[in-house]
Amino acid sequence: MAVYTKIETEDILNLFNKLGEIHSVEGIKEGVENTNYLVTLKSEKKLIFTIFEKRTKGSDLPFFNNAMYEFNQSGINCPSAIQVNGNNIFEIKNKPCAIYSFIEGKQIDKTNDKNLSSLADTVSKMHVIGLKSNLRRPNDMLTPTWKYIIKKFEDYQGQHKAELKDVIKLIHQMHDKFTNELRIALIHADLFKDNIFFQDNKVSGLIDFFFTCSDSIVYDFSTLINAWFFDCEKFQEKDFNIFFKRYFSLIEWNELEKNNLNFYLRASAIRFFMTRLHDKYFNTSGEVFHKDPMEFFEIINFHQKNNLQDLF
Repeated sequence: MAVYTKIETEDILNLFNKLGEIHSVEGIKEGVENTNYLVTLKSEKKLIFTIFEKRTKGSDLPFFNNAMYEFNQSGINCPSAIQVNGNNIFEIKNKPCAIYSFIEGKQIDKTNDKNLSSLADTVSKMHVIGLKSNLRRPNDMLTPTWKYIIKKFEDYQGQHKAELKDVIKLIHQMHDKFTNELRIALIHADLFKDNIFFQDNKVSGLIDFFFTCSDSIVYDFSTLINAWFFDCEKFQEKDFNIFFKRYFSLIEWNELEKNNLNFYLRASAIRFFMTRLHDKYFNTSGEVFHKDPMEFFEIINFHQKNNLQDLF
């Protein structure tokens, strides 16, 4: 979430006139992917107005909206696309956009037994739902995106060039080792702390389904582990164990999934190192706070030296 495309209230009056009178429009500066505004109506109802930027294809929006609908119908509280005149995808300033329901709650600053257990309950439930889904969209954020970013950094001589060289070497070692034998599910693919909201130590909802795709639940699990259980690049084993034990009391993995955990922990860490580095140097317009790619370089190194699948 960020502000790349600036709008005024007048720009969206016609779109919102059937939903209610607009009281305020406030840009949301967190994140780096799409432009988001909090729109508050005079009835005090809150909505999220999202303008999709370069990385999100307009052709993928029906899939994302259908995925959110499917999760919602199965008991996962997440945004729903709002229809206006029978449509839920629109255009503003030559960019696709949509209106979404507002999810109450906020990300947590500190973890404890209760909120980690609630997190495990929600993620395991999502994965059970996802394994039953027939929705399909390839995960293009691994090898396709790695190849694209490597090409863009071909003549790069700037900061982190040594780390980038090390990661590219690892990519070459891993890129042909992805297996097609794992169970495929509908996954969130971006389970970071800022995308999971809590109220009173319980998950109140999930947002930002714009990387949702068909891939292994091991990849989704790995992204969450890397995002939640490293603090200043130090592995938080106590918190991980609370989550791990609760999650696996509610869902069962097969042996192949267990044996691929370390591979996907590294693959997910590479994905976020590469995209963060790319965004830091190429996505510089708009009001955006760029996250540090080096956090994930250290996580890659941790998984090169440690194997969490030994815990199974």
